[in-house]
Amino acid sequence: MGIFVSKTRRRSRRDEINQNQNGKAHNFISAGGRKPPSREVVLHAAALKGDCAAAEDHFRDKNLIKHPITEGGEIALHIAAVEGRQDFVSKLLEVMEREDLAIQNEKGCTALCFAAAGGHIGIAQLMLRKNPDLAKVKGDEGVWPLYMAALQGFGEMAELLLIPSNIASWTQLEKADLLTSAIDSGLYDFAIKIVRGDETLALAKDANGLTPLQVLARKSVDFSSDNGQGFWDNIMRKVLNYMNMSKTDDVNAEKGDAYTLMDCLWEAAESCKEDVEAGTGHVSAQLFFIAAEAGNDEFLVELFKKDHNLLYKVNQDEHSIFHVAVRRRYNRVFSLMLELGGTKDLVASYIDDDGNNILHLAGKLAPQNQLDNIPGAPWQMQREVLWFKVVEKLVRPAFRHKKNSENQTPHELFMSEHKNLRADAEKFMKQTAKSCMLVTMLIATVVYTAAFTVPGGYDGRGAPILEKRKMFVVFPVAETVATLSSLTSMLMFLSILTSRYSDEDFMVKLPFWMVVGVATLFFSIVAMMVAFCSCLLFFEHGWVAVALLLMFLVIVPAMFVVLKYPLLRTILSCTYSCTWLFRSDGRLHS
Repeated sequence: MGIFVSKTRRRSRRDEINQNQNGKAHNFISAGGRKPPSREVVLHAAALKGDCAAAEDHFRDKNLIKHPITEGGEIALHIAAVEGRQDFVSKLLEVMEREDLAIQNEKGCTALCFAAAGGHIGIAQLMLRKNPDLAKVKGDEGVWPLYMAALQGFGEMAELLLIPSNIASWTQLEKADLLTSAIDSGLYDFAIKIVRGDETLALAKDANGLTPLQVLARKSVDFSSDNGQGFWDNIMRKVLNYMNMSKTDDVNAEKGDAYTLMDCLWEAAESCKEDVEAGTGHVSAQLFFIAAEAGNDEFLVELFKKDHNLLYKVNQDEHSIFHVAVRRRYNRVFSLMLELGGTKDLVASYIDDDGNNILHLAGKLAPQNQLDNIPGAPWQMQREVLWFKVVEKLVRPAFRHKKNSENQTPHELFMSEHKNLRADAEKFMKQTAKSCMLVTMLIATVVYTAAFTVPGGYDGRGAPILEKRKMFVVFPVAETVATLSSLTSMLMFLSILTSRYSDEDFMVKLPFWMVVGVATLFFSIVAMMVAFCSCLLFFEHGWVAVALLLMFLVIVPAMFVVLKYPLLRTILSCTYSCTWLFRSDGRLHS
């Protein structure tokens, strides 16, 4: 549908350009002898813009109204419908006959197909009022206007076309395609209406060989409890939910639609006349692994409540859903394993055809899309080490040293798979530490030298001349803070440079040293600026001087914060949010 719309628009734009060129030439007919734009071009331009006044004279010509005005065979009604020009469409419908609305372009699309694909509700209502049978005329590649609306995700349009389309007369494949398209577009209420109208669709396969439940199993975002939100967004959502505020009602309602559709499909699959075992046994296991591959933990929980035996199922690779979760790094799916008792030890002992146990899978490099969610090689390496350590605690000691068919233990596999990532992480940490350490050394040198050159000099007794002034105490305190902070920062960066870069170092030590190093570097800069400004205040007086010094004091640290805040935020969020990744929520038995 999108192809013919785009082509129509390109042709429309080209005709409009030609019209403009011809329009300009019209002013020079006497000089160049060129003809004015044709009536088709004028009507085309008016339909594009929705300019009823420009097409007023053309509305009276019924032959022109029904005549194609584009290379694709579109009439003015097609053009106005796809552009959403409702007033223009209304004017056309006043002069067009009922059967004229069924005129198709070269690909077989009526104007209603254009309106449905564009989500123009008002235009579709006008057309259906004039010709209710228009919804039963197929469009491009033999698809219905209703299917086009569902495919584009226009729920209101789909609801409008549902009854006029009479889907009871459709083939089973057409109805299955409509249902899975609605689910894929998130039109759950609409999908529920379709299923309740024909329960046999619960097990029907679409053109891609997928059942509605299989499509729904892949919609992890609509089932997920975090909906892709960040750490603080989740905290706020939980607080609002605890306070029973209405802000969360819409989110819960949307999730509720997905759950309601799942229950509806499941009940329909059980009650349909086909083999019940095929509907709820083999199919449910299939759904279990589709949901696991998509990381749809909430869908898995709902399936588990319907069939507890699913936890013991394995796929063609001899992997349980928890093996899949470890391999694909789905922490919320894997966290369900923490809720199991003895079953946890049994599932953790599964070995696939390549001799890999679940710890071998944790030793493999994470999929690239999961690594891309974590900014920076050091924090990607940190997350990979965390996964390996968490899984390592779950398996029996013997499995930690068991070799696979490649004669590798889990740790040996981890080392070989993460060799390049470890090198990138080490390079990043060292380059950052070197750059920051250079600044730290400069600050330490300056503040150490300034400590022996106090403002105003010394008297004959060797005491500072200005020591009795109230502001004098600021200078030595600031110098002390700047010196200690710079030396601490230097020590942290030196520790990073001399680190062994082992697995354990990436977990806590390196992030901790980097945070402390950058934070103390900031304090040393601020303290140095305070010392500098306090020194100048002894010699400069007045509000203007004070204001300038305060601005100078604020701007430099603020620039540092702006430049280094992303680094600190990344370290803190990646390091300290890890404690939230693997926790049992008690969802399986709730």
